[in-house]
Amino acid sequence: MSGEIYSVSRYVSLCIWRVIVSIAILGGVATVAPAQTSFFGAPKASYEESEYEPSEQEPIEVEAEYSQAWEQDFVNVSILKGNCQIKQGDAILRSRQMVIWHAKSRKTDRISVYLEGEVRVDLPGESKNENSLLVNLVTQSGLKANIRRPSNGVVAEDDPLLKRATQRRGMPHDHQLKRAQFIVEKPPLEGPELAPAPEPELNVGFRRIRLFPRSAVPYNVQSFPSTHTVPPEQIWVITGGVNLLIDGVEGLGMVDMSADRIIIWTDGRDAQNFNSEIRQSKETPFEIYLEGNIEIRQGTYYLKANRAFYDAREERGVLLDAELKTYLPTLGEDVRVRASQIRQLSKGAYLAQNAWATGSQFGKPGYKIQSSDVFIEDRYTTPWLGTGSPELDPVTGEPVPNKRAWLSSSNNTFQVGDIPLFYLPYVTSPAEDIYFPITGLRFGNDRIFGFQTETEWDMYKLLGLERLPGTKWEGQLDYYSYRGVGIGQSGTYEGANLLGFDNVFKGDGEMFYIHDTGLDNLGADRRALIPSTKDRYFINLHHRQESPFGMTLTGEGGLLSDRNFLNEYFENTFETGKDVETLLHLKQQQENWSWSVIGRTRLNGFTTTTDWLPKADLFLLGEPLLGNRLNWTSHSSVGYGKLKPGSAPYNPSQDVFTPLPFVADSQGLVAMTRNQLEAPFNLGPIIMTPYVMGEAAYWEQGLQQQQIDRLYGSAGLRSSIMAERIFPDVYNPFFNLNGLAHKMVLEADYSFSDSSANLTNIAQYNEFDDNAQERFRERLVINTFGGTLPPQFDPRFYAVRTGAGRGVTDPYYELVDDQQVLRMAWRHRLQTKTGPPDQQRIKDWMTLDLEASYFPDAQRDNFGEDFGLLGGRYRWFLGDRTTLAANAYYDLFDGAQQLWDVSLTSQRTRRMTVNVALQQIKGGGGLDSRILSATLNYVMSEKWSAGISTAYDLGENMNRGQILSITRTGADFVMSLGMNYNQSTGNAGIGLTIMPRFGNFGAGPGGMSSLFGNPTQ
Repeated sequence: MSGEIYSVSRYVSLCIWRVIVSIAILGGVATVAPAQTSFFGAPKASYEESEYEPSEQEPIEVEAEYSQAWEQDFVNVSILKGNCQIKQGDAILRSRQMVIWHAKSRKTDRISVYLEGEVRVDLPGESKNENSLLVNLVTQSGLKANIRRPSNGVVAEDDPLLKRATQRRGMPHDHQLKRAQFIVEKPPLEGPELAPAPEPELNVGFRRIRLFPRSAVPYNVQSFPSTHTVPPEQIWVITGGVNLLIDGVEGLGMVDMSADRIIIWTDGRDAQNFNSEIRQSKETPFEIYLEGNIEIRQGTYYLKANRAFYDAREERGVLLDAELKTYLPTLGEDVRVRASQIRQLSKGAYLAQNAWATGSQFGKPGYKIQSSDVFIEDRYTTPWLGTGSPELDPVTGEPVPNKRAWLSSSNNTFQVGDIPLFYLPYVTSPAEDIYFPITGLRFGNDRIFGFQTETEWDMYKLLGLERLPGTKWEGQLDYYSYRGVGIGQSGTYEGANLLGFDNVFKGDGEMFYIHDTGLDNLGADRRALIPSTKDRYFINLHHRQESPFGMTLTGEGGLLSDRNFLNEYFENTFETGKDVETLLHLKQQQENWSWSVIGRTRLNGFTTTTDWLPKADLFLLGEPLLGNRLNWTSHSSVGYGKLKPGSAPYNPSQDVFTPLPFVADSQGLVAMTRNQLEAPFNLGPIIMTPYVMGEAAYWEQGLQQQQIDRLYGSAGLRSSIMAERIFPDVYNPFFNLNGLAHKMVLEADYSFSDSSANLTNIAQYNEFDDNAQERFRERLVINTFGGTLPPQFDPRFYAVRTGAGRGVTDPYYELVDDQQVLRMAWRHRLQTKTGPPDQQRIKDWMTLDLEASYFPDAQRDNFGEDFGLLGGRYRWFLGDRTTLAANAYYDLFDGAQQLWDVSLTSQRTRRMTVNVALQQIKGGGGLDSRILSATLNYVMSEKWSAGISTAYDLGENMNRGQILSITRTGADFVMSLGMNYNQSTGNAGIGLTIMPRFGNFGAGPGGMSSLFGNPTQ
């Protein structure tokens, strides 16, 4: 350890000595004209003047199916095969295969291209075909490559194509793109040769140094020996602006330096006259001092400084008042490190002292991490998760490691502007994670949670762990003054070839815990519920994996501490997300058949669900029979089920509860098979489809634990007829009409069904509602109907009337009974054309769907009314940004549902969006609600936007709630101030949300849903 400290101290002392000597030397210099040379890997050919020559300002674009690339003598060599193409400006060259030699200088890219096999050259106004062709191209706008299967780093010197190309390239003539002539052979020129001789090969272990003027003004050179050192040194002092290129730095390709003034020290025993190109052994000392507007490009790093010292042999250096940049494709921008001193410790390793790092591109960043030391290095990793098919080393057969820029820093303070917010003693992470570990911050206050502070953290960065590709891992730390401190974890992952098998997979997980000291407020009559436990938590995991032959594996795991935790803390997940379950599901689907096996168990005793131990299904869809005269569809299912009713609430006096009438503590074998035959045919313009379906089903235990056998059959006829009329002369720019076509379809479906078992005896093993809807039904019986549920509002009978369970593949096949019904529909489409005259497209201008059902046995099937299930859906697309919508759904028996709504959504400008809606919900038990709601979002400027929403119940004469938010979108942060009021919960709150634009941001349990609520709850 002491030896390492001595070595570093000696090296820093040498750097300081060089800087002092350099400043003294730069006091006076002499002028020496630089030698001018050029290099492109081959003799520079002279060209005839042509009518068309691609401009050097145009980029060069290269495309191919396959490539093999390597570096040889500081020139990139590529062999391309399959649909090869090169484009520069209006010139396009195509062939089956080609070889490219690419040399890059500071400002230009020069390529020499050999094309072979069906060569075609397209120039403005003319094309030409050749067997082979050799051309040279130059660009100052960069080289773009689109290779579909690249394979870098594999040398192919024995490739026959490369040998032919090399031989052709060495000929004493060259080819140029011409309008009328493509191959021009030049006779040897008389007199002195103007082009430089071919470049000799550069042996391994040598470096090459080239110097160019930094501008159009030549640089000045003073050269003299120094005999005061052992061994003696040769010193060159260059002023007036110089660009210096060093080739032969292993692993970095070329080091590009430019400065106003430089001093070079090298071995004086092998003294050379000054030349703009120097070749020497890599072991030869070569040290450089740079001063004034320094720019250094080294691999993927770009550095700027006022003064710098660089040792080419040791590949180490020191930069003062410096800034380092590196571009990260995953971040889509540069990462910057600014420091009083940056030391290059070795190849690809830098140490910045008294530094700050940021991903902000502003001169004065909006955010930064101030650190005492920042260590930047290249790390090589071989990922094991989410890699797909990694690139393999052709020699070892092992995956090629990925190179990533990595940052480790000490004594870190996260600053917004100049205000310090957080401190961490040590942070390490990939450079693309330049942001501070905190990725989300919210402050709020309301009547349910009290004062709130919610934070989200990048756990990889916080713990200094290697980030697995395709994964995201975040942590939560929250404080609620009325409830307690909450902690949580969440993450996602995705990838391919898990455990070496051919598959594609993805998944996510979330968990949260809080020691809750408060009361739950779920709205209406549930404003002060005592939780059944103070230790409350939520765990939810999902995994999905797809494999060849249509195989899909799905796994889920979920655990909740109590009945109301999800509704209180994760309201949006409870109301709109998938149920929290624990299951394993395997499925295979091929063409028109599939099978699946599911195993499921209940971990949460307060939810109503069915354990399947296990259950298997087999499907066959639309199998043609008798020469396509018949179609056969089949579904068979067998399993062992345990139907488990959910337990009663912990607060029965406040949280009212009635058990669902179709659920009982039943278990046993459940089996079913359904088969349907269809025989579609055309009767003139009418499509007719007679069908017959039969089912045999068995339940070992029904609602009263009795055995049930059921035979069910259904026969019917479906028909439809379509008509249309076109009005080509209809034109109205105000209503965006450019021609009009009216298309309508009449549909009818008559069916007669008979069942050998009564639906009221069958336990509902296959759920048709999610948990949120079931909780609502458990409360509805007492809250709305006084303790007795009318049969008109039993969901089983509604499902039978609508035919929800009569399809062959319907998952809840229990929901069928005796029935005779004629279902009718009349569907309209008014369509017009839009878009430019040469690219017009057809779009719906107005749609109307009308539906009704006729029940011949009305007393049995529709509560005494012949007609029911009257529905309508209307849409008028007044323009691309304005839509008028209306919906209605009615039944005609006493106390039946009467639902309708109408809404107008408009975005007449890009800055404002308006939505106004009126909705009626009316039914038995005195339920009558008419809610008027409005939402306005307005973008005031590029930085500021605002939104407001309100809801009022005209039927109950009650305010439902309001939300107001103001958002500022900055370069580095999005800040939103929100206020809300919710009449149902009696909650009013205010919240401030800060979302970093440089990192990921997720929703916490308090989140927007709990801070701002739902005004229609």
